[in-house]
Amino acid sequence: MIDLNTLVEETGAESGLVFNIDGILLESVNLEYDGNVAAMIGMILKMSLEMSEDLNNGDLKQLMIKNNDGIVVANKDQDDNCVALLSKDLSKMGLLLRKLDSVFNN
Repeated sequence: MIDLNTLVEETGAESGLVFNIDGILLESVNLEYDGNVAAMIGMILKMSLEMSEDLNNGDLKQLMIKNNDGIVVANKDQDDNCVALLSKDLSKMGLLLRKLDSVFNN
């Protein structure tokens, strides 16, 4: 099981959440409206997964959303469990991507 508090602390993310692909929140750290955020990211992941399958690009593994004021990185495992980290510091993008990759590959 992922220790979300440690993951947020090690990456310097402002917040994080654990949820399933259907957007059902399991755990969150430092996030207001966490249920809504889980539902929205879950829907984005599900739609991206379907698009990836339609294009025959294989199974979706990771999604990154970059905007003017931050970044969201979300990973999905083979059982459709998801973890997302949110940061307002764009310079942490590489660390967030790499850390979630390593967590999901172990």
